[in-house]
Amino acid sequence: MPDHRADQSAGAAGGPVTLTFAELEFVLRSAAERGVDVDSVRRRLNFQPGVSTGIVVASGIASLLARDLCRLEGDRLVPGEFVQCAIAALATRHTSTEAAGWMDERPVVVHLFSGVTGRLAVYPGSYGLFAVELIDAAEPLSAPVLRFLDLCTSGRGAATVLVRTQAGEADEAGVAVARSAAGAWFVSDSLERPDPGPPLGREAVVARLLSLLAQPVGV
Repeated sequence: MPDHRADQSAGAAGGPVTLTFAELEFVLRSAAERGVDVDSVRRRLNFQPGVSTGIVVASGIASLLARDLCRLEGDRLVPGEFVQCAIAALATRHTSTEAAGWMDERPVVVHLFSGVTGRLAVYPGSYGLFAVELIDAAEPLSAPVLRFLDLCTSGRGAATVLVRTQAGEADEAGVAVARSAAGAWFVSDSLERPDPGPPLGREAVVARLLSLLAQPVGV
């Protein structure tokens, strides 16, 4: 998982950047100004009702300016490269995906927002902080999900990872992957296998995720 201590220098190198909820709300507000509905993104990120206020956005702007993630040109606010790319990914979003699991006995979640211009990964943390990362636009959606699966199943013993994804106005599809303490893999999904079937090999689990999440950015 991304280190929540990452700063703007990491963003320039392609790593995660920690944003406060106010900074992220500015990104969402900026995407909304391009004519897209971001309320579903707020719900997925568990933003509380009423958080989208002018005071919160102003606080986010001040923080982004102090961290050099945005700059002023006269009276005009100019987002830096990382913030611009994050706004563009959300403004062109066509697919929203979530994966949840456990690492070191703590729950972890990643939200993936795939847009025509790129993909944004958002990892909720404590105290209203989010680790935000721009994902390589050449990758299929399955790539970051499989990396998340590997992280959550890297240890020994039983493990479970839940994945759900929705493209546009299509119905949401969900997959649950489990590995038993003995090392057997199982898949239960809302499209092909609503109930856990017989034990599978890891290769079959990967193949199912590839078939569900194979689309590249922009498709």
